[in-house]
Order: sequence, then structure tokens, then C-alpha cells
Amino acid sequence: MIPFKSILIAFTVLFCTVFSEEYIEQINPPWGYVFTKWQGDPIDVITYIPPKANRETPILIVIPGASRDAQRFHGSWLDLAKKNNFSVVTIGASKKIFPDEYSYNAGNVVNKSGDLVDERKWLFNVIEPIFNDFKKKYGFTSENFYLFGHSAGGGFVHRFMLFKPNAPVIKAVSANPAFVTLPDYEIPYPFGLKNTKINNKDIISWLENKMAILLGEDDTGPRTKPLSNSLMAKKQGLSCLTRGKNLYTKASKKSKKLNAKFDWDLIIVPGVGHDNFNLAPHACDYFFGEL
Repeated sequence: MIPFKSILIAFTVLFCTVFSEEYIEQINPPWGYVFTKWQGDPIDVITYIPPKANRETPILIVIPGASRDAQRFHGSWLDLAKKNNFSVVTIGASKKIFPDEYSYNAGNVVNKSGDLVDERKWLFNVIEPIFNDFKKKYGFTSENFYLFGHSAGGGFVHRFMLFKPNAPVIKAVSANPAFVTLPDYEIPYPFGLKNTKINNKDIISWLENKMAILLGEDDTGPRTKPLSNSLMAKKQGLSCLTRGKNLYTKASKKSKKLNAKFDWDLIIVPGVGHDNFNLAPHACDYFFGEL
């Protein structure tokens, strides 16, 4: 006769195994919703849950480029997400509501006149609430997320990491940023830190977070948007390639001055230009290569 204690242990092991492998249901059309649970304007959210997702499945948040074509940017990640088993949440910030580079790339921290916007309406402030809402809505338990943005989105990402140094981000990728924010208090935001509340403690946290500046080696053409093609932007370099390298170099030098651990990576991909789709696999390797 099998002892009752042995039966209980076997049942407990079986129950825990089944529970841990319980899959979260995939999302049915329309694969997204409108997020309004913050002080700013409505944000469109597009979501994807892979077939074998469970409560602990990683979550990636994607910030599109200047086109704001959230569906296209979202689509760039779906095959990668299915193969590597992570969920994708893509942010859709409408051009009607966030019409320019100040309100989008630069996080809506300042307006065209250089005046500070009410902090409650910074676009940076919607990312973590969307992450928490997505978890609650579908049953995930992840405490941290991955963050990717390309072009205008790449600009958004490295600024987000600066203004939100304590955000629960595991790793971030700023891909082909259209123009960059340098750790320089003499240069006005969004090209530098003048007229912001950012201090050296914030900069140290920024530099010590895990972030990759991911650049296409062939991304050497000029940008076309007003800020991205301005004289201030051109001082950073004439292309996304040179601007991204400049950001990495200036950040590295700043880390030495502040005696901070520099935990960024510079990844330059041969044969790729200003191309979100062909940079996504390299970002995926940076995020999940060790999984």
C-alpha cells in the first residue's frame, strides 16, 4: 500500500507542473485597445501573445518611428516573438494628438517654445501604466519589461531611460535615433539637458542601465523632419549613424567623469540602413540571446 504522504507529494508535484505550464490565451481580433488610464490623452495599444505564453512570459514594448505606423512596427516583431516566446505591446501615439517631434520623440517634456509641459502629460509617463494594464488584463506576472524603439522611437527610448531611470526595464534598445539627447547642460533640450530637471544622479542611473545603441551601418542619409534636420541636429552629425555614435561616445566620456559604471552597448549592423525590420532581429538577440 502506497503511503498517504507519498500520494500527497506526487499530487502536489503534478499540480504545480500543470499550473506552471498553463498557457495564457492568445488575443482575438482586433488585437488591441485604447488606453486612457493616465493623465494624458488616449493611446492606442496593439498586442500580441505567443501560442505558448504563460504568466512569466517576457514582455517587449515597441515604440514606432515618425510614421506612427504602429501596425507595421508591431508586425516586424511577431515572427521573432513567436519563435522566442515573448509578448509584444506596441504603442500608437496619434499624430493628431502628438503632432511633432517635441510631443513624440522628445516625450512631450517641452513644447515648441521650450516651455516645460505639465509632467503628468509627458508621453514618457504612459509606458509603465500600459505595461501594468497589459499584465492585469491578460494575467502576466512579469515585474519588468524590454523596450525597443526605432528612429523617432529610438530617440524616445534613450530619452525615456534618462527621464525614467527607475522604470522597470530589463534592457532597452535605441535603434537609429533620428537625433539624440547628449548629457550636456549647455545644450537646450531635446538636444541636451539645459532647462530640464535632470541632475547628475539621474545621468548616473541612465548610464548604468542596460541599453544598446543599435545602428545600421548604411544609415547615412539626412533626416527630413524639422528637428531631426535642424542645425542643432546637424551639429550632432549628418546622419543617424554618426548621431548614434556621438551619443554613445559622449555618454561613455560622461560616465568616466561621474565615476559611473557604463552599461551601454554600441551595435553597428553591416548592410542595413534606416530599416526597422532588419534591425529587429539584432535587437532580439540583444534582449533574449541568453534565454
